[in-house]
Amino acid sequence: MRGAKILDCCKVETRDYPDPTPQGEEVVVRLEAAPICGSDLHGLYQTPGEKDWIPGHEGAGVVVAVDRPRVLKVGDRVAASAVFSCGTCDLCRAGYSIYCRHSKGTYGFGLNGVHAQYVRMSERALLVMPDSMTFEQASLCLDPVGTPYHMYKRTQTTAAHVVGVFGAGPMGLGAVCVGAFLGAKVIAVEPAAYRRNLARKLGAAEAVDPAAGDVVRQIRDLTKGYGLDRAVECSGEAEPLYWGLELVRHFGHVAIIGERQESKINPSNHFLRKEITMSGSTCFPLQEFDEIARMYERGLRAAEMITHRFTVDQAAEAYAIFATKQTGKVIFVPKK
Repeated sequence: MRGAKILDCCKVETRDYPDPTPQGEEVVVRLEAAPICGSDLHGLYQTPGEKDWIPGHEGAGVVVAVDRPRVLKVGDRVAASAVFSCGTCDLCRAGYSIYCRHSKGTYGFGLNGVHAQYVRMSERALLVMPDSMTFEQASLCLDPVGTPYHMYKRTQTTAAHVVGVFGAGPMGLGAVCVGAFLGAKVIAVEPAAYRRNLARKLGAAEAVDPAAGDVVRQIRDLTKGYGLDRAVECSGEAEPLYWGLELVRHFGHVAIIGERQESKINPSNHFLRKEITMSGSTCFPLQEFDEIARMYERGLRAAEMITHRFTVDQAAEAYAIFATKQTGKVIFVPKK
């Protein structure tokens, strides 16, 4: 089979690999859609050194080979989650396999991932797709749709709320799309004009350019001084989180999705005197997959964030164009 290989910082090629074979409850999936994630970019592609595994942790495809499966069979259409979980710890039983206490590894980060024609994955890492869901829709469930959806559930976001989404990369675009679908007024903040325009297409009522001036003042002006009920930090940068904390109203909620090790807060003004809540989300509990499927059935337009499609043989081009930030979601699809 063909699969991507990250050789060094910003250097990718496509190589021949042995076809995977099923083993125990691990089955072989033929990939039909496999996006590149921001964590692939920042955690793998833009870091020095050769990576010894095939990247990619978001994908969907068809089971083509099994050994001793418990549930799946050849021909099942499945969406991938990222972790080879134990399936028995308290977090797995609650559906949060992403936080498995006894994980055997993460696909695309140590274990061979989905930026290939085929992948071997644990049954526990695969979700059977409903007939109504396309492969491209399913491939977006893990990160850009499922994570914002879970975040909006936790923050109890409704159509009565004004939501600020800081950063309109794929995760932010998902937060825009799902928030607008839920009826909220969404204001996107993004420096790249391409992505601001895409955010508007996906439902943002406003799209703010940080280069146009003080972001806090711009949003206060747009909301007639109201500010935000919910702030969603998707950029992974320190300053946007501070903007969100400044803008959210009393008893509001700030949610963090973008990865960041450090940031600035003002505990007295942000927490003590406004009584806001702050939370973070990495993924979604697997039982919410059915709820996501129903959103698609009711018209969620998330697949419109896909702007570029490549075959795995074009992996170098796909990663390079995604790194320019002049894209929405970039995905691998089979040759036609």
